Amino acid sequence: MRLLVPACLLAALAACTPASPTYTQDVKPILEGRCVNCHVAGGIAPFALDSYDAAKTHALAISDAVEAGRMPPWHAGPADVTYLRNPTLSDAQKAAVAAWAKAGAPEGDASKPGAPLPPVGGGMERVDLTLKMAEAYTPTVQPDDYRCFVLRWPKDTPVYVTGVNTLPGVTAQVHHLALYLVPPDSADLPAQWDAEDATPGYQCFGGPFGSRPQTFAVNLLTAWIPGYQGTTFPRGGGVLVEPGATIVMQLHYNLDNVAQPQADQTAVEFQLADSVTKRLAYQPLLDVAWVAGQMKIPANATEVPFSYQADPRNFFKLLGSPLDTTQGFNLEAVMFHMHQLGRRGELWLVKADRTQKKLLDIPDWDFHWQNEYQLAEAVRFEPGDQLRVKCVFDNSAGRHGPGIPSSETNWGESSSEEMCVANILSSE
Repeated sequence: MRLLVPACLLAALAACTPASPTYTQDVKPILEGRCVNCHVAGGIAPFALDSYDAAKTHALAISDAVEAGRMPPWHAGPADVTYLRNPTLSDAQKAAVAAWAKAGAPEGDASKPGAPLPPVGGGMERVDLTLKMAEAYTPTVQPDDYRCFVLRWPKDTPVYVTGVNTLPGVTAQVHHLALYLVPPDSADLPAQWDAEDATPGYQCFGGPFGSRPQTFAVNLLTAWIPGYQGTTFPRGGGVLVEPGATIVMQLHYNLDNVAQPQADQTAVEFQLADSVTKRLAYQPLLDVAWVAGQMKIPANATEVPFSYQADPRNFFKLLGSPLDTTQGFNLEAVMFHMHQLGRRGELWLVKADRTQKKLLDIPDWDFHWQNEYQLAEAVRFEPGDQLRVKCVFDNSAGRHGPGIPSSETNWGESSSEEMCVANILSSE
């Protein structure tokens, strides 16, 4: 005997069946808000995701990268703080991408687009100043070319930088950028290094000095990686730039996805203010003994830790910090800097009562994806507290580059040497 199901019941069951996510309503907003800044025609990523056809072609790869947490890139692990500018997708967003790919990547109704995601960096309210490389430069070192360019600061009165945005000249080549603030009394030196090099800019790695010894104090102004739109400093703060200062722009060019290197002329946009609610400054945490040569990383060693714990305020003062930290200071943002051998890093606040707060944990360091992590709420450093930084290095065979044997490494600016620095964006 056949069991007949009434048509009305079939219709009701169909209505209860959840619809598969679609590209237009569910996936496109995710890709546009978190992916296409890199995955665009001519961008740094190996393929574009800026159309339905492109997204459908790579649907399974997208799902795999999203579910594994490889994309969007975010290297901070769990900590005792919350970060701003976190591009990590929610569980619901990941599930939507996976279900869409599994269902065959349906396009959906183009007339009913999903709501866009907010920009990761928060954006800037306005652009008050744009500085551009004086000359175009064509990368010559493959696959990674680290080049510094001098940007003369044009303002003749003190002003605060409150936001920064990067305009890569050739988006397929510009992998990341760091801006260093050189004080007026040393501003001519980078220009001399530029003049000594036959091509625009000068070669550098790890910082603005290249292979030269560090002869003056510099402050990090900002760091940028692809995918981050214009960024405003947190909580109404700004970095003071004095007349006569110079900006050194370090560009990391990566040519893995470029058939032929092209002439690049990257520019940077600044949001400025005459006054701010709090004065900000980047201050480095490190052990000066490391700089003096006491950071030996033996050849072929796979797990070499270095840690340092101290009240850093006297060190900040020695470096010429513009902040008065007598009564303590606020930690507004944190970031790590290591080179190619870095494996992982941690930064802790150790309170006077011995309680500890983990500020940053990078469980899998990647030199090519250095990032600043803005804290959702500032963390107060009080007199009696200490900060602890820890870096772990892997000097096994091949870590210096394909086919390059392992050798003993120490502190230094070059690509064959190492560093362990926690840069802290602080306020009074």
